[in-house]
Amino acid sequence: MALNSPTMYREGFRKGETHSNSLNPAYVRRIFIAGVGGSGIVGDIISAIKEPNSPPPVETLKTFRLPGYVGPDTLLIPVSYSGDTVETSWAFIDGFSKSVSVVGVSSGGRLTSLMETRGLRVVRVSEGLQPRYAVPEMVGAVYGLLTGFEAFSREKFLQAVDELETYAKKVSENGLQPVVEHARPLLGRHAVIVSADNLYSAAYRLKCQLNENAKHPCHVATAPEAFHNEVEGWTSLGNYCYVFLRSSYEHLMVSDGLDWMKEYLSSNGAAFIEISVESSSPVSEVLKFLLMADLLSLGVAHLKKVDPIGLQTLPRLRPILRRHLP
Repeated sequence: MALNSPTMYREGFRKGETHSNSLNPAYVRRIFIAGVGGSGIVGDIISAIKEPNSPPPVETLKTFRLPGYVGPDTLLIPVSYSGDTVETSWAFIDGFSKSVSVVGVSSGGRLTSLMETRGLRVVRVSEGLQPRYAVPEMVGAVYGLLTGFEAFSREKFLQAVDELETYAKKVSENGLQPVVEHARPLLGRHAVIVSADNLYSAAYRLKCQLNENAKHPCHVATAPEAFHNEVEGWTSLGNYCYVFLRSSYEHLMVSDGLDWMKEYLSSNGAAFIEISVESSSPVSEVLKFLLMADLLSLGVAHLKKVDPIGLQTLPRLRPILRRHLP
């Protein structure tokens, strides 16, 4: 499934682009992408791969309500794979009440019903997947939807997907055993994912995939913020494995700080892994790291002999939350 992500990006892009003419960029000053969990990472990724200095700004919303200042010049994209995500459904209702423009991304469910009964568009993605495995298609759908905006280049995205496909083929040819061995230091240790802020979406994706695929505890430390708090808590280092995601585009100051972190861990005998990828653009780099996040989490699942598809604990909580669906 993970190695098929280039195809999924393209399929989502195709579906989203068919709805792009329903949006008028001239009237949109800001975009909110609402979602939580597997769907919530979509907003983080879209924010990371848009043209950074081109309008409009994109913000990720992982709660029930939009800020009070939104209005007709705001575009809201609720993303819920199942369509039954409580927080996202209420975020849609709140946004609709504030007269924002709305286009959804979902495979069905309550959110789709709420939107379609109000005459609103929903980009329908493929059914029958775990939400976290549908992320590439949902990312493609949102990006395709937004190609009318200056910040979203059709050519750059599809070129990055082509580059990802070449990368995925090389990984497939080499087999997954190297990835499994790369993941071995994580066994029996809490994972700390460390990255520059431009790779936050990939670092957070790795955290979520380790949680769900490998049933593994971890957290994310993003630089430069991590330079001012995280390292003071680096005690009992034997209980942790630090995973550094290194970007070709990280700021020199950030590079120096991350190098110091590695030296500190090494001098104290701590376990750490460093991952980097070759890429022609920041968009390509993010997509490759997202694939590596999937594969590394599957490697840990293999080593722990746990099922990377099924969920053990989350299904117990979901019925409690879904009592609150609108």
